[in-house]
Amino acid sequence: MILSGEDIHKALTEGRMIIEPVPGEDQIDTTSVDLHLGEPLWIWNPELTGGGNANLKINIEEYDYREFSKQYQVEVPKEPGGRYLIQPNRVYLGSTHEKVRFPAGSKLAGRVEGKSSLARLGLAVHMTAPMIHCGTGLGVITLEMFNHGSFDIEVTPGKTRICQLILEEVSREPAERTGKTFTRQKNAQG
Repeated sequence: MILSGEDIHKALTEGRMIIEPVPGEDQIDTTSVDLHLGEPLWIWNPELTGGGNANLKINIEEYDYREFSKQYQVEVPKEPGGRYLIQPNRVYLGSTHEKVRFPAGSKLAGRVEGKSSLARLGLAVHMTAPMIHCGTGLGVITLEMFNHGSFDIEVTPGKTRICQLILEEVSREPAERTGKTFTRQKNAQG
């Protein structure tokens, strides 16, 4: 069951969910919480990856994402005014400004979804990984962004509402999560 805005307020007040900084009233909608873009943003280094045309092969069963990203990703420079340009046809890794936590006993989980206003410009904010599991420790939410549009999109860390967090009840208290790769993330690289 998806939580209503009233139930989101209640969950925050009761500590069943932690969001830091605490969202403002205007961030909580009827069934979601708007989250802001964090920083930095990362792209796959076009000089090393050939702009998508390189002959790189990745064995998914054997690769270590953190090591791979250190070798092949570069931080996106900011534009004047502290904005980022999200260019068409490129994968960007970013994160939310807010940190989120769902204590195991909360029986809550969430997922991030895009904002309609940004989707109409062609911006997708997650590829296939929208889930934030019950028991997740306090950390930012990684966003796998892609601009499907035909023009650059300017976004500002801490200001642009980049996604919405939808909260759901979990049927029973899950076992404690251990050893997951991306719990308590500090940035998009893990």
